[in-house]
Amino acid sequence: MATQDASKIRAFALKDLPKLIMILLAVTFICLLFPGNQIKNSNIRVGETWTLPDVEAASSFVIGLSDREVTQKRAELQSSFSRIYRKSDFNIASAIDDLLKVKPDLIPQKEVITSAFEEVYEYPVVDFKEDNTSVLLLNKGMETRLKANELKTRNEAFDALVKDLYAKNIFFTQEDARNALEAHVQVSATLDNAMRNKMIEQTLEELTKDNVSVRKGETIIKTGERLTALKKQQLDTHFRSSVIKPFTFDNVLAFLGYFLLTALIIGVLILYSLRSFPKLTETAKGISFLLFWPVLFALLVYLVERSGTISPYMIPFCITPIVVSNFFGVRLALFVHIVVILIASFLSSLGYEFTFLQILAGIVTVLVIVETRYWNKFFQAIVIILASYLVGYLGLALINSGSLNNNELPVFGWLVVNALLLLLAYPFIPLVERMFGFVSSITLAELGDMNKPLLKELSIKAPGTMQHSLQVANLSEAAADKIGANSLLVKVAALYHDIGKTIHPQYFIENNPKKDGHNGLSNFESAKVIIDHVIEGEKMAKKAKLPQIIIDFITTHHGTTRVEYFYRNQIKSEPDREFDETLFQYPGPKPRTKEETIMMLADSIEAASKSLDNPTGQAIDELIKKIVEYKIGEGQLYDSELTFNELEECINVFSALLRSIYHVRIEYPE
Repeated sequence: MATQDASKIRAFALKDLPKLIMILLAVTFICLLFPGNQIKNSNIRVGETWTLPDVEAASSFVIGLSDREVTQKRAELQSSFSRIYRKSDFNIASAIDDLLKVKPDLIPQKEVITSAFEEVYEYPVVDFKEDNTSVLLLNKGMETRLKANELKTRNEAFDALVKDLYAKNIFFTQEDARNALEAHVQVSATLDNAMRNKMIEQTLEELTKDNVSVRKGETIIKTGERLTALKKQQLDTHFRSSVIKPFTFDNVLAFLGYFLLTALIIGVLILYSLRSFPKLTETAKGISFLLFWPVLFALLVYLVERSGTISPYMIPFCITPIVVSNFFGVRLALFVHIVVILIASFLSSLGYEFTFLQILAGIVTVLVIVETRYWNKFFQAIVIILASYLVGYLGLALINSGSLNNNELPVFGWLVVNALLLLLAYPFIPLVERMFGFVSSITLAELGDMNKPLLKELSIKAPGTMQHSLQVANLSEAAADKIGANSLLVKVAALYHDIGKTIHPQYFIENNPKKDGHNGLSNFESAKVIIDHVIEGEKMAKKAKLPQIIIDFITTHHGTTRVEYFYRNQIKSEPDREFDETLFQYPGPKPRTKEETIMMLADSIEAASKSLDNPTGQAIDELIKKIVEYKIGEGQLYDSELTFNELEECINVFSALLRSIYHVRIEYPE
């Protein structure tokens, strides 16, 4: 096993240099998000000795007011603080001179035009205004307080000038006035949001200046000091309020450490995928799918930490296992989730509680998320995930402090937001599907709708084939369920596998049982018509833009077997004639996945069972055995992932269902 794994790794490294570059870029990007010198104090308790390096305040901050209160005051100021405008370089005289250069015939009316401009520009003309009670106009160091309704927008000023000059017969029509004035009516004052924000922060500092107890550069705690309640509060405020900067190359060794750890984590994920999901790692899209999750959530954690107002507990990490399990099952989903949390833990200022809680939630998610295509089950799963978050955090809080303090209560609110954001997983699944070319259970359920054009056409043009496809779907679904394969995929694929028969439905006996549609055709022509239903079915599926995974079922459901009936007829009718046997052979390929193999067997068994004159239990078992042995003998299962144990279980399912379909009673001994 170890030798096989090593050979896979060597093959991957030699053949897939672009993928390695992609992995390297992802690791480097994540490392650049890591903080340069972030110290996490979550594990240090009051009364313990501070063993970490000295901590200096990155900026002045408020003690006594919570982050929430400071944010609330800032929001209140943002909504109530006056808009600030700064006088622009606009000059009425210059604007009129420019107008007269373009329209010299208006020179005699210059005085009238100037008067109209001065009247309109008596108060500032702006691009944007609100219904605030007042605004502040800055002009060369002078401040003027104005009422908001005294301002005019540029459009209002333009319309007023057009109407005024038209009314004074300066222009023949309003359209002439508009064309002439369009380029010469400009704003005379612009919003100065930078100054407004600066004044808001100054006001906020004035409101809270009596509570500032730590100044920028002041040492909060030194190595060896005992952590008091006051020091703990100061440290908590410092780590919450300081903006964490991305790592710079000032500390090369620290960056190298982050790089090695990230590369190790990502490398383990890739190696696991190479071993357990080799098909996923065959394509660049598959590798990008694996890298997408750690990169996305690393960026989210980085942005949240920079905000200083949002808790990382709000980030819906469990979207990862929900979405990944839709495409590759719960094993890979949990593995990717753990990788994401390990990387997020480096970026987060929270401690082991955060890591523990997120991994716990991921485990619960893979246990409760069964089908995202059913809304009621999806909602129930989210409620259970939320409950695990809340109970888990409650337990951690009680362990840490013996009670719930004011700093811990808001986390419960963030966890509720987290659970609500998990609803985004539902629309996120089809988005990921389009990005990476996978097929989800939601899409498969939609494709199984009998009103889909291809299925509707099949039911109308080839009703017998439609009934055959439904029976094959039932047999395949039951067998796939038994061995743990993708039952929804094989069921939907079975509905589409014979769509090519709609081209010439009369040549297939299930659509024309009382007539032989092949009368007048040679064995070669008949074989071509039969074989063409696979070729035409593939064309129809591609034209209808069915997923490639469904198209693969169409091309593999006969593998490379022969159209045996017409092949034997040809040998019998012309025994001395030499011919190319491939003319009677399906183009293939042979089935590779468990699901493709199951459907091939179900298709042959269901079709052959119709020929049984007396479908007793023994006759059904012998028929199934004969068909399976034929497929194995023809080498059709050589490339299949289906094991012999799983094949035996599928045979038992086929036998039980066919007995039920043909109402076979218990065979009493004579």
